[in-house]
Amino acid sequence: MIFQLDYITVFTLLFVSYFGITLILFVAGISIMQMYASSKGWDNSFKIPLRINVILLAINLAVGIPLIFLYGDSVVLDFVRFGINMVIGAIFMIKYYKKDRIESVQFILIVQFILFIIAVIFSNIFAMISLYVVGA
Repeated sequence: MIFQLDYITVFTLLFVSYFGITLILFVAGISIMQMYASSKGWDNSFKIPLRINVILLAINLAVGIPLIFLYGDSVVLDFVRFGINMVIGAIFMIKYYKKDRIESVQFILIVQFILFIIAVIFSNIFAMISLYVVGA
């Protein structure tokens, strides 16, 4: 067997990949939310996007780490992340920005769609880096 890896190496690569993508999405989510909210004239502060993204970061890590051991780093995980962030994000958008449901869902849908694209791109980048590290 040419590409034989032990489980610890595989799980380490998956965990580093997932954690790295999650941190990238955390930082990108803060900046995208702040720019988009200020362009809509809602709020120009840094505090509200930071609060929402800290909540989403904690939920993504709590749900994503167990799922990574079941499915690996796949598009399924990105869809699960997208769905959870849509529901939780819309709830907190209504709470913090004090907007109606339609505006909040539209706002979070646009932001999460952009973050989904970023997640897929970085997921592929981390997969290529993992292949380089493994030596395939």
